[in-house]
Amino acid sequence: MVFFTQRGYILWLPVFFWMIYRFRVKEYKLIFYLVGAIILGIFITDWSSLEIKNLIQRIRPCHTEYFRAIVGCTDSYSFPSNHATNSLATAVILFLFGRRLGQSRLVSIYIFSIALLICFSRVYLGMHWPIDVIGGALLGVIIGVIVFKATISINNLKRFFYFSLIILSIFRIYLILHSPIDISPDEAHYWEWSRRLDLSYYSKGPMIAYLIAFSTWLFGDTPFGIRILAVVCSLLSSIFIYKIGKKLLSDRVGLISGILFQAIPLFSVFGIIFTIDSPFILFWILSIYVFLVALEGRKVYWLILGIIIGLGLLTKYTMAFFYLCMFVYLIKIQRDYAVSLEDKKINIFKNPALYLCIIISIVVFSPVIIWNFQHDWVTLKHTAGQAHVYEGFKISLKYFAEFVGSQLLVITPLVFIIGFYFLLKPSALKFNSKVYWFFISFSLPVFAFFLLKSIHGKVQANWAMTAYIPFLLILAYVFEKKVYKKIILSSIIMAAIFTILSYSIPFMNLPANLDPSSRLKGWKQLGGRVYEIKKELEKYGNVIIFSDRYQISSELAFYVKDHPTVYCINLGRRMNQYDLWDSINNALKQETKTHGIYVIYGNKNEPDSEVLSAFERCDSEIFTATRKSVKIRDYTIFKCYNFKGMNLKKPQSY
Repeated sequence: MVFFTQRGYILWLPVFFWMIYRFRVKEYKLIFYLVGAIILGIFITDWSSLEIKNLIQRIRPCHTEYFRAIVGCTDSYSFPSNHATNSLATAVILFLFGRRLGQSRLVSIYIFSIALLICFSRVYLGMHWPIDVIGGALLGVIIGVIVFKATISINNLKRFFYFSLIILSIFRIYLILHSPIDISPDEAHYWEWSRRLDLSYYSKGPMIAYLIAFSTWLFGDTPFGIRILAVVCSLLSSIFIYKIGKKLLSDRVGLISGILFQAIPLFSVFGIIFTIDSPFILFWILSIYVFLVALEGRKVYWLILGIIIGLGLLTKYTMAFFYLCMFVYLIKIQRDYAVSLEDKKINIFKNPALYLCIIISIVVFSPVIIWNFQHDWVTLKHTAGQAHVYEGFKISLKYFAEFVGSQLLVITPLVFIIGFYFLLKPSALKFNSKVYWFFISFSLPVFAFFLLKSIHGKVQANWAMTAYIPFLLILAYVFEKKVYKKIILSSIIMAAIFTILSYSIPFMNLPANLDPSSRLKGWKQLGGRVYEIKKELEKYGNVIIFSDRYQISSELAFYVKDHPTVYCINLGRRMNQYDLWDSINNALKQETKTHGIYVIYGNKNEPDSEVLSAFERCDSEIFTATRKSVKIRDYTIFKCYNFKGMNLKKPQSY
């Protein structure tokens, strides 16, 4: 029984290898279907069993009765049995694939006998009640049949497209629920915005706050509540890329490009992390699709396009590049192709719907203008600061090299090189000239702007992301034509490997200096410790929590129990959204004594002089966030007593 519960799956290996041999002779690709089905089946059964366990919370028999500790007793719940779901799903998949090979009845009995012995071993060893195993077995059979039918049906590219999107979305939901990463500082900050809905905000438009307010209203103030819309935006982005590819080139090119979108690290990461780029890239792609439909003469789509561009502007101001890309394309097609509607040639620039589209987009965007008018145009000042306008003109080869290097990393070197090769040398594939100009119009203006900008100052890796949407269509087109087959396949595989690595690294428990996901770890631990200190200090009066960094303040607001109001004081940093909200000095209005918890990065014996003078005294505590004994980072937590008011500085920069 110990063997069956720990290593019973080994007995399936002869059947598995026999199937691989037979499929190699019969139809080679069925090997990939078999392996993929087993991996997918075990993933789905294991996850679904875990979620049901946490929901039902049935205690294992080894915790309620006396059993000899032969294999130990885990702390997880009992119903259903993961061993049962996994083994039955595997058995069903092996059986159904075996039927395609005409396997004998004896082999089928052998396959299910192993699964049943694994199930029985769980009851025999006291790890599960019989009903746990029966329930798990039934769940495993159902999932096994579904996975087999779905896997076999992927011979059809369209079915594979939707199947892969659904599976990837399920996988992302699993990562959101069980990944070791906490919400990022930016996600926490946008969640803070969602608690104070407004017409706009200091650094960005209000769309991200509205979306998070909606999703957390549905699912609560949890990582899942914040991030679920990232999954939705990524799925919809692939679907509309497919529609763009279908409209410009062919159905197959559209399907392949939609799948490629999920393989590129730059786009894939925003399928889990919900920052402004998740909805922004969706609005950009949706705008392209609606724009192409509008060019076919459907006037109402110009109005819809105006609304979508406006929503994109409310999300990220670089949506304004869409106007530039759109007009570059229109100038070319007007000159070379004179648009024909209802057999009558017209000048597209005399089409009032085009200008109504622009007006509508500005109207949709107007809340940002109104808010900035009310707040001394701080967003313009911030944007000018981000663009290094105040620094004057300068040339920096360092930032230029950093930008090019970052682009090679986020979309992978081969995709970057191949995309530009075919973009700049259309004769290599003889693109339709109208389609080719579409690629040029919606890629080069954006990339060229940020490339030139990088000579002047730092450009973030994701700023030029919209320039690479045409690359997906180009790669899909080349792949479909089956030319340059090896290098195109290599580029796709490399991109997929980079993406898989980006998902895997958080689980590797690497040292903080080697782990790019470390900035997303340790926040929940910090919030837990700050809550303990808060409960301690509340015995003596009111407690305020604050930091000098918006990242720490936002994370504490989310991860300290009950989501308290957290302040971000200005000790000479650049301005942020917290400077526009209530001041920490409002705590003086409380009639009882007020104490403070001040949290900063690093290891420091005393707080800044402004903080020290605002309290009678401050005691320091060093808190080290860790994961599996690996240090993530140090924080200093100051417990400060008897708040007297703080002399806050005005922002020094934007």
